[in-house]
Amino acid sequence: MRTNASVRASWVVFCIPTIVVIVAALAAAQSPSFTTITGTIGPGAQYEIAMPTGPWNGELVVYAHGIVAPTDPVALPDIGPLREFLTSQGFALIYSSFSENGYAVKDGMQRTHQLRGIFVSKVGQPARVYAVGHSLGALIALMLAERYPGQYDGALPACGLIGGGTAEVKYIGDARVLFDYFFPDVIPGTAFDIPPGIDFSPAGPTFAAVQAALVDGFAPPFATLQFAATAHLQAAGAAEIVAAGLNVTGFAVTFTNNLIDLTHGHMPYDNTQTVYAGSADDAALNAGVARYASDPDAVNYLAHYYTPTGQLHVPVVTLRTSRDPVVPIFHEQLYAQIVQDAGASQFLLQRTVDRFGHCTFTDAETASAFLALVQWVHTGVKPAS
Repeated sequence: MRTNASVRASWVVFCIPTIVVIVAALAAAQSPSFTTITGTIGPGAQYEIAMPTGPWNGELVVYAHGIVAPTDPVALPDIGPLREFLTSQGFALIYSSFSENGYAVKDGMQRTHQLRGIFVSKVGQPARVYAVGHSLGALIALMLAERYPGQYDGALPACGLIGGGTAEVKYIGDARVLFDYFFPDVIPGTAFDIPPGIDFSPAGPTFAAVQAALVDGFAPPFATLQFAATAHLQAAGAAEIVAAGLNVTGFAVTFTNNLIDLTHGHMPYDNTQTVYAGSADDAALNAGVARYASDPDAVNYLAHYYTPTGQLHVPVVTLRTSRDPVVPIFHEQLYAQIVQDAGASQFLLQRTVDRFGHCTFTDAETASAFLALVQWVHTGVKPAS
């Protein structure tokens, strides 16, 4: 099959991107708007407080970062643009590296929740506190808002797995077993037995093999289109399908072993009763796809870290792209239902941007969501949209 070069070259890195600059004017800033206080908490976790050089408005943002590859060193995330924006507007900011990388919801929640107390001891009592996070950090920010509404006045979870860890693991696991069915032996190992040392960076052989398989799979028997349909990839057009496939398989390869370690070698994923649909031969697919049975303790781990309760008592504004290949928009629908069932819909505002990618918001979109949250907290009036 002759393939358009733009399709062949297309890909999106699956890890959390550096937070976009929230206000375009910051690019022209000539001097920092903050001073910092740094320290350590817990086993190996670092933290930083950023205080505005101008008057502090008395309000604090507690930030939780997104997922980091387990093989990367533990380090403070690069959130320079966010830090610059918040401090230039008079907000104080505190954030942590966590003590570990990977699916660090448990550790990330503990370290992030500690930050408020550290801020009080180092600076003073804030008048209001906002929990903000991206991707995995969005689930942490939401967890803090649900569990400790007396300590957080509002939350902004962006591009997060707010429908819960169980739903996200099901999506990623399904995508991996379906990829292996349509493209056997392209990725080494199996869905839940990842050989050590696989390089899924764009320069690595596994990335190249997956990309080539997805591109070539647009030819009959159209394996790529069948994969996209059965895995419910969030993509429009050939280039986005290839990018989505790279994102979701790369995420599975990079983080599966870490998740199995966290569940003590037990299986958190189950597709024994899943009926897949959308292929050219669904009967053959369901008979041939790899099946896994979950272990109760591993399922309970994911539920505890974390399946949201919807028990909201403070304003929450969520932000999402419509075609997120890593943490799909179904998380918004799941969480809206959870909140409705809890009778707390008056505390939830959801915003969706019509765009492909994970956390690919513009400066104005991110700023608007945060400022809407602040206004809602200040006035008690829920924004119309």
